[in-house]
Amino acid sequence: MTSQPLLSFWRILWQLGCRDIQMRYKGSFLGLLWPLLTPVLNVVLYTFLFSVVFKAQWGEEMHSMGSLGSAPAGLPGSAEHSEYAIILFTGLIVHAFLAEVLVRSCSVVTQQANLVKKVVFPLHVLPAVVVFAGVFQWLVSGVVLLVGLLVVGAQLHWSMLTLPLLCVPLCLMSLGLAWLLGALGVYVRDLGQIMGWSVTALMFSAPILYPLKTISAQWGAWLYLNPLTFVVEQMRHVIFAGAWPSAQGWAWYTLASVIVAALGAKFFDWTQEGFADVL
Repeated sequence: MTSQPLLSFWRILWQLGCRDIQMRYKGSFLGLLWPLLTPVLNVVLYTFLFSVVFKAQWGEEMHSMGSLGSAPAGLPGSAEHSEYAIILFTGLIVHAFLAEVLVRSCSVVTQQANLVKKVVFPLHVLPAVVVFAGVFQWLVSGVVLLVGLLVVGAQLHWSMLTLPLLCVPLCLMSLGLAWLLGALGVYVRDLGQIMGWSVTALMFSAPILYPLKTISAQWGAWLYLNPLTFVVEQMRHVIFAGAWPSAQGWAWYTLASVIVAALGAKFFDWTQEGFADVL
């Protein structure tokens, strides 16, 4: 994929990734407890906000997912509020992962100018560190999601074992985008400002805050151009309906991810020779 395969630098990736996570919470009172506390606070926020604001939109969709308790249509209000939050949280943690990778990748090379001037340093690792940190937060949020499912009494299905298969292609696509944005960010310093708006657009153009069924078939097909749509929809079906992922959809999504990763790596290779001159 690259002139220097990423796997040959796994030690550097692991060390820089762990250091990135530690430095993010260094000096804070709770330290590394924040990755766990943040999604918990989000769950509380979503439970209060979305169960009131989006209740009418999610009611039919939630009741069609039989794993949300033994009798989802007749649950008490507090239980239904929790379930709204769980459904929304499933999509929001996927968006949070991709958003963090996209925003941080824009400046990951420029912030490490001292490493760019070291000839022997594998610069491909820098964007990969951003993905590494994003995956760590995603895993922590996944644990919170699992606890939330147990709290609301949701049925756990064997199909949930396929969740890593859904996450891997998105991680691969994110890596390709990180390489692309990391290289572009060296030459286009306004990219970070543009990306802040773009990740918001990604959230609203994916079925995260609303069910896909509420969108007409004509527009719903276009939503699948959003890299979040397939993963969010499949994760919800796997977790809440006990359905197996679409093999055909997964194959196409994985192929697209491989292409994006390859193009991102190639673009990074092509542009990195000029990094030192610009920085």
